[in-house]
Parts: sequence; structure tokens; C-alpha cells
Amino acid sequence: MAIGTAWDALQELQLEPGQTLLVLGAGGGVGSHALQLAKHLGVRVIGVASHAKKVLVEGYGAQHLDSAQFQDVGVNEETEVDAVLDCVGGETLRLGAALVADKAKIRSVAAAELAKELGGSGVTRRRTTNVFAEVAELIRSGAVAPNVSGVVVFEKAASAVAELESGHALGKTVVVFAD
Repeated sequence: MAIGTAWDALQELQLEPGQTLLVLGAGGGVGSHALQLAKHLGVRVIGVASHAKKVLVEGYGAQHLDSAQFQDVGVNEETEVDAVLDCVGGETLRLGAALVADKAKIRSVAAAELAKELGGSGVTRRRTTNVFAEVAELIRSGAVAPNVSGVVVFEKAASAVAELESGHALGKTVVVFAD
């Protein structure tokens, strides 16, 4: 679902190779997949994420920007990006929106109403066989790799969910059913 949402957002943003995408919340499920997909499309990517997720963001070929620094100063006063994909909302989205000239190139999966106020929108999630086939092909071709950080047995699913809800997980957790 995260890869599909990231793909939907990029399809809506219609970026050309060489343009710059700012991903807010780049270390999360949608954000980390958006980094990979944007690079696959030839887009320059700046990923805003915590310091703990720097290696992950850079590993996907994006420029990492520490979220604490971004909150203080934005990218910088002279930086302009071609589009923003927001996975955080709030003040972070407001800061990111200030860096894009064409406000219609703002998409948010975290705060659709705020994105709309700023001139953008939420992401229309297309849950169709065609979209899932596109995503499956992107995975098969190596353009995007699902970020699986752990596998747990069903009996430990509650602790895995608690970790994910803390917002500090570095990938998806797969729950398996033991025989």
C-alpha cells in the first residue's frame, strides 16, 4: 500500500527528469518508497527525515536533510523545489510548501486539508489491478525495493505494532503465522 501511495503521488506530480522533489517524512513507508521511485524517474530528491534515518535516505540516492534542522531553517532561503510530497503535515508541510513556486505541485498523505489550503491536495489513492500490476513490475525490475525491517510471529504482533506506532521504525514488519 505504501509503494502504491507513493507511486500515485508521483504520477499526480508529473515531474520531469532533473526536477527536484522534496519528500517530508522521507524515512517512513510512503516517503522511503517515493525516494526510490523518484530516483527511478530521474528526479533529484531531497529527503527530510530524522538523523536516525540518514543512512536509509542516502541509501536510496536522496540528499538527506535532518528534520530538526529543517524545522529550524527549512532547506535554505535560496532553495526552490519543483514539488513537495508530504508525509508529516503541520508546520513541516507549511515550511516545505514555502519552497515550491507552483503550489499545485504539493501533495500530502498526512494533511490533505492543509495541503489544499496551501494550493495543493491530498493524494488520490488508486487501488486498482492496473496500479498494483505497475507496482509489482517496479519491484520485479528493481526500481523499488520494499523496506522490510523485521519478521515476527503472530504472537508478537502487538509489540511490532507498538514499535510501528512510535514512528521510529525503519521499515515494514511482516507478521507470519507459525505452523
